[in-house]
Amino acid sequence: MNSLSDGQLVALAIKGDNNALETLIARYLKLVYGFVYTYVKNSENADDLTQEIFIKIWKNLRKFDQNKPFRPWIYQIAKNVCLDFLKKKSALSFSDIEQDGEFQWLSQNIVDKTPQPDVLTDQNLLAKELALATKKLSPKYSETISLYHFQNLNFREIAALTKKPLNTIKSQYRRAILLLKKIVKNKTI
Repeated sequence: MNSLSDGQLVALAIKGDNNALETLIARYLKLVYGFVYTYVKNSENADDLTQEIFIKIWKNLRKFDQNKPFRPWIYQIAKNVCLDFLKKKSALSFSDIEQDGEFQWLSQNIVDKTPQPDVLTDQNLLAKELALATKKLSPKYSETISLYHFQNLNFREIAALTKKPLNTIKSQYRRAILLLKKIVKNKTI
């Protein structure tokens, strides 16, 4: 199933293929978690919100326009959930959602198969410097860098997600890179 495109997996998942849904979840779980973490800066909240996002994706999959790319749709849902959370400062707990048969299958199969966070703490120095330097950027630059480098979105996807013109995103990216170079060069971290 891993060789299928997002569109093919969505079509199969809509028809009730649980393996296709599981493959989509596995494909995007780490990316969505990273995206959410950049907003909430807390692993417990990021865990809860990531689960909430995948529940929304699962519940709304039939509404997804299969003529459009899947990845921006996921990130739009993730962004909306994060913004709602930040507005309310209270997330929907995964355990508070009613457990029905289908949901139980979903909740049991949202498993992150990547190494645990304590294993991942051994990152190289360059990644740490980049992350620290990115935090020093203004939010518009930090968001663009994060979406491009950490979430692997292209400029068109970032423009669609942020509802900004493509050239604005490209300019913000270029400016952010120049600022990052200055920050890292000056080691003002």
